[in-house]
Amino acid sequence: MKVGIALGAGAARGWAHIGIIQALEKLGVKIDIVAGSSIGAYVGAAYASGRLEPLRQWATSLTEWQVLSLMGVGIRRGGLASGQKVFDKLASEFCVETFEEMEKPFAVVATDLYSGREVVFSSGALGESVQASCAIPALFSPIAYEDRWLVDGAVVNPVPVNLCRQLGADFVIAVNLNADFRPQRLEKAKIEHEEIQRKTDDFFTKSQNVVRQWFSPETKPNKANPPGILSIMSSSLEILQARVTRSRLAGDPPDVLIEPQLTDVGLMEFHRAGEMCQRGEETVNRLAEQIRYQLVIEGP
Repeated sequence: MKVGIALGAGAARGWAHIGIIQALEKLGVKIDIVAGSSIGAYVGAAYASGRLEPLRQWATSLTEWQVLSLMGVGIRRGGLASGQKVFDKLASEFCVETFEEMEKPFAVVATDLYSGREVVFSSGALGESVQASCAIPALFSPIAYEDRWLVDGAVVNPVPVNLCRQLGADFVIAVNLNADFRPQRLEKAKIEHEEIQRKTDDFFTKSQNVVRQWFSPETKPNKANPPGILSIMSSSLEILQARVTRSRLAGDPPDVLIEPQLTDVGLMEFHRAGEMCQRGEETVNRLAEQIRYQLVIEGP
C-alpha cells in the first residue's frame, strides 16, 4: 500500500508541516508520495528531496527581521514582495533540480490566473513550479509559464488530495492548516482574528518607508481606519481557502485528516517556525492511535 501526504496552503502556518511529517515518521508511517499547495509545495519539495531536516534548522533560525529581508518588500508590478531570496534558498540548499531526481514522487499545484484552472507540475525541472504554487495573489507577483500567468495553488486546490491519488497513493493523509476559520467559530475568534490582522499590517509597517503608509496598523476596525491592504487580502484569501478546502475534501475525502489549531498565527510570521514545528508534532501525537489503527501500525 502506497501512502501519500497532501500538504496544504497556509503561509507561515506551513512550517507546521515539518513537525507533522517528522512525527508521522516517528510513528512508523512510511510516506511514499508527496503533493503540495503553496507553502505545502515549498516544504514538500524539501521533503521529497530528502532535505527536510536542513530546512527545519534554517527555518527555526529565522528572526522577524531576517524574514522581512528575505521577503523583499517594495513596489513592483504584480505583487508587493518578491520573495526571490526564499525560493533561491530552496533551490540552492533544500531541493534537487528536477522532479525525477526526488526520492519520492512529488507534485505541486498552481492556478491559471485567467482561466482559473489547476496547473499541475509533477515532472521536468522544478524551476518556477514551486514559486508559482506559492504566488499568493497581491503579495507575490504571478509567474509566467509558457503562455500563462500562474498564481497560488491555494486559490483552487488548497489541500491537493487528488494529486496524491493521481500519483498512485492508495491511502492519503491530508494536512489542512486553515481548519480554524469556520463560520461557527467566527464570533468566538473575532478578537483573535483582529489581532492577526494587526500583526499582518504591522509586519509591513516595518518595511521600506515607501510602502509604510499603505499598511498602518489598526487594532480595532472602525469606519475611519479600516484594516490595511495586506490584512484585507490575507483575510479574504483565508475565507476563500477555507470554503474551497471544505468543498474539495467533501468531494475527495482523505483517509486521515490532520488539522492543527493555528488560529493565532499571522500570514507573515515565518519567524515562529520552531513553535509551528512543535504544534505539528503535538497534533500528530494526539491522533497517533487513530493513525496506527488505520495503517495497522504496531505501537511502541
